[in-house]
Amino acid sequence: MTTVTAPTGLADTVEQHLGDPYDTANPRGFGAILAAREADRPQAGGLLPDALTESAHVTPEAWLHALRALYRRSPRLGRTVRAALPDNEPRATALVVGSCVGALDSALRVTVRHLRGRRLYGAPAIDIPHLREVLAGVHADLLLCDVLTSLAVRGEDALPSREGAHEQAVLGLVPRVLQGALDRLSVLMGSRFYIREGETAVFQLLLNEAQRELFAPARGPRPAPGPLPFTELVTAPPAAALLDPELTSAAPGRVLTTPARRPPQPSGAVQQRLYADLVRRYDSARTFDLTERRLPDRP
Repeated sequence: MTTVTAPTGLADTVEQHLGDPYDTANPRGFGAILAAREADRPQAGGLLPDALTESAHVTPEAWLHALRALYRRSPRLGRTVRAALPDNEPRATALVVGSCVGALDSALRVTVRHLRGRRLYGAPAIDIPHLREVLAGVHADLLLCDVLTSLAVRGEDALPSREGAHEQAVLGLVPRVLQGALDRLSVLMGSRFYIREGETAVFQLLLNEAQRELFAPARGPRPAPGPLPFTELVTAPPAAALLDPELTSAAPGRVLTTPARRPPQPSGAVQQRLYADLVRRYDSARTFDLTERRLPDRP
C-alpha cells in the first residue's frame, strides 16, 4: 500500500491544536463538542487555530487535509472556515466531499474502539470474522474515496480519455460510498449508535453532519446515476500510482456503479491486507487515508 507524501503541515497544526478527542478534559474534544451541540450553544475552547483562520495562499490539497482534521471532530466545523476554494466548481466540490473522508476516519476509529471493548460469546466483538470483513470493506471504501477526491482536488483527471467520468465519480459516486460506509458502521455500533452518552455518542453526530455536507443543496445537482467505467478509473496510472488497484477493486462501494446489489465485503488475502493495515494504523494513531498522518488520538 502506497503512503502519499502530501502537504499536511497545516493539518498537523490543526490536529495538535485540537488534541486528543477522547480526553474528557479537552475543551476541544468529542465530549465538549457534543455538550455544545446538545445545549445549542457556541463551542468553547477556541476550536480553530490561528494558523487555520489566517492562512492564505494555501494549496487546495493542503486545505483538503486541514479540513479533514476538522471534519474528524465535526463536519459542521468546516463551515466556519473561509477557505480559498478553487475557482473550478468540480474541484471546489471535490474539496468539500473529500473532507468528509475525515468524518469517516473518526467514525471508523470510534467503531474499532467500541468493538475492541465489547465482548460477545466470551471474546472481544472485533474477533468475529464478519465484523472484520465489514471493517476492512469500510477501510477500502475510505481509500477509494480518497484516491478519487485527492486527484480531483489536485486538478488531475484520472481518465481523460473518458470525458466526465472522473467528475461523475467524485460528485455522484463518492458521496454515496461515504454514506454507505457510515451506514454499515452504524450497524456494527448496535445500540451504541442511538445512546447519546459516553465516547461513542459522537458517532451519530459524525454521521448526521457528514450526510448534510455530502448531500447539501448548495453542492448543486448530482450527475444522474449511470454506467461508470470503474475498473478503468482505478487502474488508470494516476489512480494506480496512489493505491494498489486490487484494494480499490475490493471496495464494497464499487457496486454503486452497477444496478443495486448487496455490497460484497472484501474476502481472502485482500481482506486480510486491508484489516491488517487498518489495525496497524489504529494502533499507531495514524489516519486511515493515503497520507497516514499522525494523530493525537489515544488507542
